[in-house]
Amino acid sequence: MLALIPALPLLGAIVNALLNRRASRVVAGSIASAAVGASAILSFLIFFQVLDGHGAPVSQTLWTWMHVGSLNVDIAFVADPLSATMMCIITGIGFLIHVYSVGYMDDPEDAGSVWRFFTYLNLFVFAMLLLVMGDSFPLMFVGWEGVGLCSYLLIGFWFTNTDYASAGKKAFITNRVGDFSFLIGLFWLFWALGDKATMNFRELGEVIAANPGIVGGAGGLAVTAICLLFFGGATGKSAQIPLFVWLPDAMAGPTPVSALIHAATMVTSGIYMICRLNFLFVLAPAALATIATVGALTAFFAATIAITQNDIKKVLAYSTVSQLGFMFLGVGVGAFTAGFFHVMTHAFFKALLFLGSGSIIHALHHEQDMRKMGGLAKYMKVTFAIFVIGWLSIIGFPGFSGFFSKDEILWLTFITPVFEGLPLGTVMPKVLWAIAVTTALLTAFYMSRLMFMTFWGSYRGGHGHDAHGHAPAAHDDHGHGDAHGDAQGHAAAAHGHDAHGHGHTPHESPLVLVGPLLVLAALSMFGGLLNLPHWAGPSWLHHFLEPVFEHGHIAFPEGNPLEFPLMGLTLLGVAASVGLAYYLYVVAPAKPAEIAARFRLLYTGSLNKWFVDEIYDRVILTPLVLFSRGVLWAVVDSQIIDGAVNGAASAVTGLGRLHGKLVSGRVQAYAISIAAGAALIVTVYALGA
Repeated sequence: MLALIPALPLLGAIVNALLNRRASRVVAGSIASAAVGASAILSFLIFFQVLDGHGAPVSQTLWTWMHVGSLNVDIAFVADPLSATMMCIITGIGFLIHVYSVGYMDDPEDAGSVWRFFTYLNLFVFAMLLLVMGDSFPLMFVGWEGVGLCSYLLIGFWFTNTDYASAGKKAFITNRVGDFSFLIGLFWLFWALGDKATMNFRELGEVIAANPGIVGGAGGLAVTAICLLFFGGATGKSAQIPLFVWLPDAMAGPTPVSALIHAATMVTSGIYMICRLNFLFVLAPAALATIATVGALTAFFAATIAITQNDIKKVLAYSTVSQLGFMFLGVGVGAFTAGFFHVMTHAFFKALLFLGSGSIIHALHHEQDMRKMGGLAKYMKVTFAIFVIGWLSIIGFPGFSGFFSKDEILWLTFITPVFEGLPLGTVMPKVLWAIAVTTALLTAFYMSRLMFMTFWGSYRGGHGHDAHGHAPAAHDDHGHGDAHGDAQGHAAAAHGHDAHGHGHTPHESPLVLVGPLLVLAALSMFGGLLNLPHWAGPSWLHHFLEPVFEHGHIAFPEGNPLEFPLMGLTLLGVAASVGLAYYLYVVAPAKPAEIAARFRLLYTGSLNKWFVDEIYDRVILTPLVLFSRGVLWAVVDSQIIDGAVNGAASAVTGLGRLHGKLVSGRVQAYAISIAAGAALIVTVYALGA
């Protein structure tokens, strides 16, 4: 039964690929949804089997893949508490996204290619399941590369649009940089293990736990370097500094793709990998400190960009980057369960928010600019109520799932003992906590800004003007635009037209779109109950995952009197951020434009993503292209490689022509050749004697 879980989505992809254009949207969507739905049912059955077995893993070996010397790699799957939970998240939320896609992909222009969309979706789920279910590094890496390939196919689904195709290539190439780091770390680890080399995760954990000196011991150079190289791979898949730039551009794909990539699958690969290798990372406190620092800085940096974006999907995209930073902060301070718990809750509320935004975009004829929305609460009551739940969860409102996971990360960051013995080890937790709290306040502000611009006020349609008379045209994919565009209240009377000039009134989305949102809303409300803090009740997830983190357990101090005061301080800050957003975008809607004009430099920097893409282009891409053309192509390829190949061909041709002249068919020439040869032999023999 275990092997069927990844096999069913693969089968769905094959069937849709064979049906090709003969499969309508409903047929292709039904096949894909049924495949993932059946996989989800089996995943939950396996999950409860692991639960009943008190965490004992369920495994299945199909056949031997590689057997070289002492290295034996099988095509084998394992479901332990960590992978079983991930399987349920991937297939459960994946199923909801597939069902949602059946209603969303109804554009007549996509009718001929919708089979391709569902083929890619199924293939993506298959690759992600391989990643989490594989019992060894090589099998995980197949899934790791598979989700990278599928992200390229899905992000660039509308490949006739050059910008969208470029976004797909950007995601693919950026991930290859991280994957190279991952592979170097894997090779180094294999080399360090020597005669105890194994690629099986369970065996690897036992070997390193019994003999940590094999990788250099706690704090050793080898284990630190290996962990940093693995983290380099994680920065690609999970969009951390410096490889985060692909994720916001992933919005080029259809909205269900954004939800699938950003919520429960590809972007969580890096966190899953670190949790899976917890026994290795606990031996490298310097690597953990790096992970926590990069996570905190990424969370803050992405939040400073999200506060000025006007595309509703771009706001959610940078929110994803920021929330991923929180997850890395959690695992970086040694709180593996807390970091993974945020993976789970984020999957609930971020899938809800992305699919909710898709419901809005679908209702507004593919309008994504929040400045052309407003007042949607009275037109889309169900979507509004659902979106409120996602909003309250992501800002950390007490009782909602995001509150429990985010607050746990903040608190464990403040008291972590992991950095003791490192330079600035006593100061670092407090600094990281301060950065994370500041990020939480920014999150509350930009998500409240999104809510108020979208649902409050009056509908602004597509042809309104702001208070300064500027048309609120959407920014292009590079974020270029003028500072006046940020005003939520453009003093714009709605003209009842969409961006294409077609008259319409916003309306609620059909049940096929709203239904999956209701399930995700329930999970966003009650998902936090799965891992209550110690003062509120049982921490079920913490106890369930204990067998996985057996060799990577870190004891956090208990009974600190600052826990509740710091929590209260954070909640007050969140409330203040919501209040500020309400004032700026509801009470005094002309204020944002005034503030943007006053702080134009900061505003322009944030709006244009701090020009990171431009810096990468100038510092890395342009010199690399020039070097490739001027040196690698013009000299190495054209002169050396081509010169060697062409020279060899010319030499053979010349020898052939010479031979042709010698073999002329004239007897006299042959007689002279024989005589000359005989004379040469005699001469050589005489000289030798």
